[in-house]
Amino acid sequence: MNCHYENGYAPFALTNFEEIKRHVKEMAVVVENGSMPPWKANSTYRDFAANRSLNTKEKKVLLQWIKEGANKGKLEKEELVQAASIRDTPDIVMKMPKAYRLKASSKNTYICYKIPFELDSNFAINGLKFLPGNKAALHHATYQIFEVSEEVDVYAGPDYFTYKEDSVNRVEDLRDFNYFKMIGKNGEMPREVYHGGWLPGTDKIKFPAGVGFDLPKRGVLLIRSLHYSPSAVDAEDQSALGLYTSSKPIERKVGFAAFQPRNPSPGFTWQIPADTIYKAHLNVKFNNDVSLLHINPHMHLIGKTFKAYAVTKSNDTIPLVDIPEWDFNWQDFYRFKSIIKVPAGSVLHAEASYDNTNANPNNPNYPAKAMAFETGMDESNEMMRLVLLYLPYAEGDENILLD
Repeated sequence: MNCHYENGYAPFALTNFEEIKRHVKEMAVVVENGSMPPWKANSTYRDFAANRSLNTKEKKVLLQWIKEGANKGKLEKEELVQAASIRDTPDIVMKMPKAYRLKASSKNTYICYKIPFELDSNFAINGLKFLPGNKAALHHATYQIFEVSEEVDVYAGPDYFTYKEDSVNRVEDLRDFNYFKMIGKNGEMPREVYHGGWLPGTDKIKFPAGVGFDLPKRGVLLIRSLHYSPSAVDAEDQSALGLYTSSKPIERKVGFAAFQPRNPSPGFTWQIPADTIYKAHLNVKFNNDVSLLHINPHMHLIGKTFKAYAVTKSNDTIPLVDIPEWDFNWQDFYRFKSIIKVPAGSVLHAEASYDNTNANPNNPNYPAKAMAFETGMDESNEMMRLVLLYLPYAEGDENILLD
């Protein structure tokens, strides 16, 4: 994960022995209380690739080493080997042409930003890494890569627009495509080639050989939602998306699906009452065999627990993800250790709970008050999303390792 290295998310680097030695006291405290390394998924329910957690034995060894003075062992090299996700560099970087200037504000800010691109050729892409330009300001981002018709000037039109109101339905294709002049002369609509997102805690996304998407020579990276948190000072952000090319052609395109619960009383504002532990559910039937690659549960500040699983037609349960103690500041696109097959006819179930009481230290309201649910995107509201990266199933998928 992109944390403890130069310019990473963490407040200090841990890439050599001297840096580690300076911070062993802090390490002992956070390892002992379980706040570090951050890993919120219940590994006994479903383990994932790149699991950052430490088991009981590993914690004991580390804490004992610190207690005994954190002495240096016998290393052939002075420099510690860094993780591949830290060392590597994307092959293609699509960066915001101009920095967005964020004014100091007590409110959340949402913008939609257009990044045009023209390349020498098409490329096979089997990995991505969102590169936030201002980690302190940026809360999350969702993005899509589009191919446009030949007569569209990808550089025409404005760079961005600011959403005037927080709205869960803020993305409107026709409005946005017209605004950024992405529609052809004869009404040819942009063609989506990839849909993804970034949240705090999300690292590089890598797919197996032959899996990913084809990047066209010309097109637009449209960051549909750049969400900036309230800030006491003016700031700038110039985020980017890094792409990893593959020498092997893409044989299977990755799909993106996002699910949300339905309002039980359509036409009325959905709310989580004050002083309650509230529960929400979603159920989705799969009509075809599906191969799951990544899973991302999402809630806001008063989220408490999140569990997802699938039940097959033969009543077998496929565990997918369990977050027993939700932490808004540590979310991830969890990558399965191997592809998970979900047979046709299975029903995907997700269960989320919310603590809207005064006892919840993460509650943005004191005293607790009714909170809108599924009607806004900022942290003063609540929501429930389950995002999947998937493939249509092919024979033998369940034997493909993703770790």
